[in-house]
Amino acid sequence: MKFGHQSIINGFGLIMALSCIQLTVIALREEPPKPQLSAREMHSDLNYLQEHLAQYSASGAASPERLLQLENQVNQARSQLPLGGERQLFAQQLLKILTTIDDPSARLDGVTTQAYLPIKLRKLEDRWLALSANNRPLDSEAPFVTHIDGLPIALWIDAARHFLPPSLADTASEQARHLSMIAMLRREIGLVARKHCRLTLSDEQGNGRQLSLTLTSKPPQTLSNSEPGDQASVDIQGVFGLYDLSGFSADSPLGRRLKRSLTSPITILDLRQAHGTGDALLHLLAQAFSPDIRPPLLAAWPDSLQAVARYKKGPNLRGDYLKPLGFLPPADLSQAEQLQLDLLRSQLPQEEPGFSPWQAKFWHQDSLPWPHLPRAKRGKLMLLIGPNCRQQCQWIAHFAKSWPDTLVVGEPTRGEYGRQQQITLPNSAIRVSFSSTQVYDATGKALSGVPTQPDIEQPLDETVYWENLISLFAPGASGQTQAINNPSNAERNTHE
Repeated sequence: MKFGHQSIINGFGLIMALSCIQLTVIALREEPPKPQLSAREMHSDLNYLQEHLAQYSASGAASPERLLQLENQVNQARSQLPLGGERQLFAQQLLKILTTIDDPSARLDGVTTQAYLPIKLRKLEDRWLALSANNRPLDSEAPFVTHIDGLPIALWIDAARHFLPPSLADTASEQARHLSMIAMLRREIGLVARKHCRLTLSDEQGNGRQLSLTLTSKPPQTLSNSEPGDQASVDIQGVFGLYDLSGFSADSPLGRRLKRSLTSPITILDLRQAHGTGDALLHLLAQAFSPDIRPPLLAAWPDSLQAVARYKKGPNLRGDYLKPLGFLPPADLSQAEQLQLDLLRSQLPQEEPGFSPWQAKFWHQDSLPWPHLPRAKRGKLMLLIGPNCRQQCQWIAHFAKSWPDTLVVGEPTRGEYGRQQQITLPNSAIRVSFSSTQVYDATGKALSGVPTQPDIEQPLDETVYWENLISLFAPGASGQTQAINNPSNAERNTHE
């Protein structure tokens, strides 16, 4: 068989194409993070983190003291770094560094520890309950934990606070999450690692008994932080689980179904994992439940100021950085809108060189509820919120606190209204995110980093007794929701 020059060229072309495909696959294949890091790699990541926090963190830039604490904490971490260390131990040190900027919305992905408590701890007034995996008392006669490994529970709480920003340090649910990470806290206190722990349990009269437990390598079962694959799920009983609010539309099949549900005795919205920049759901709920969301000073304006924001200037951040959230710079505002912003300036912090000018977001007339217009008959609304309720979900939770016929249940949010700056440390591949914005409401009150507290606090990993809750909030709706045992039902039944 003879080969001409064209066959040879085609053969070489095929080989080159196959080589390019193989190289592309290799380049796109994600390498697993290194389990061990050298001292040089850890030093480099510390410098990278400090540099980016100083450049982009709005919370850090708001206080020179915080940036000084950041520098001191980084220097302390540098002096304590071993010649080589485990990636997860390094991540735990980074948690302590993040606390210095006091940003409740700051996150560090994938932090684990070598051992966890095999029980759940739940705060009841000023004491801590020891619960089994099914949320029952570990010992019904002595339900309270007074000591762990012979040390008072208060000492363990103080150690847990070292890994929490000051604004979250006294939050019971956050303390409970960190108390379960016993290996990390033992290291912080100075105790040796062991496979067992010793609990001291007490009854109401203070009579105690001790119990030995084997630690587990699995973290406690809580609501998953992973983003569901669907934008929403709907339970046949009127429980709506919403995730990505950017794609929600009031005219979609889901939106029309929600509108119909709002006229029933009770509607439950599970927003514990909700996020996104779309404001269609907020407008729909405001039309139904809000008496009037405009501040009194601006009640006569057709388009009313909703909020103002600014971002920490940094390299590669454009002037329209806040545009995806609906905020506009002063140059893009109408004369009436600029006047509203000027009226608010005296209530806001002064403009600083490190921050952008104040930008404004407005309620438009077609989305405002007007008290004198007739409205469709509505039922009652129950919202489920938690730390992962952010962006537009955070706005919904914020306004819903003042709406009639609305009950907010769950855990406090993180006050995440603005944009997050996300970085990946080059050597450890640890992902860190933190707030780069400051958001204030239309009266000049700071919102960023201020958690929205639920009306009824309900741990996310605890069974919800909906019949009792609904019978108190909406007695006439008890028959409608007999089949609802837990909001997670909504996540297992996907429709539309």
